Amino acid sequence: MLGTLGVSRSALSLVVRRLHRPTILAPTYSLVRCKPIACGLHTSQLARTESPPSSGSKQPALDEETIEANKLLNWDEFFRLRKHRRMWERVVSLPCALLGLSVGAGVFATLPIDPQQMFFGFDPIIVFSASTVFCMVIGYALGPTAGRFWYRVGSPKMANALRIKEAEFFKHVKANRSDPSLSSASNTLPDFYGEKIDSLVAYRRWLRKQREHERKGTFKLGLKK
Repeated sequence: MLGTLGVSRSALSLVVRRLHRPTILAPTYSLVRCKPIACGLHTSQLARTESPPSSGSKQPALDEETIEANKLLNWDEFFRLRKHRRMWERVVSLPCALLGLSVGAGVFATLPIDPQQMFFGFDPIIVFSASTVFCMVIGYALGPTAGRFWYRVGSPKMANALRIKEAEFFKHVKANRSDPSLSSASNTLPDFYGEKIDSLVAYRRWLRKQREHERKGTFKLGLKK
């Protein structure tokens, strides 16, 4: 009887020790199971990060070109050079207009004039004079194109950076301008292409006008409904 009680006590104590033993195997096993997965994720992320760009994609070249333009020009310098280029275009327009006037006068002054022969019911002198003035207008209209070309020849690197920065600027204008369908006779869309923007202060003012135009147009549209 005493032997049976001793065996039962030892068995009971063994069961109690097993119940109170801390279960550390399950967490260790789960961490060991999760570790290779985590390592695999980090390895794949590093592989994607360090993988070189494909040779067929053209987007990285464009990004490098834009980054180079941003290094050469910030927005303040962009507006300053843009204003300088416009002034250069206007200055070149004057000699182009004089050149057109001189060419037109030289051509029409050498033509024989018959006072009795009319051109479309007008006197030949009036027609030749109007044609000379028209040549001057054509020269003045071609002046900005000639001025921009001369500006590119004088500083090709800066002109290229200005062109890239201007394309980025027009993207901002297109994304932030108000909806033209909200315009009316009393609520016209201000400066659709952003041509009057010549500084960061003017750009913020342009943004406020666009939001005001959008607010007025939306309010009137709500009243109509």
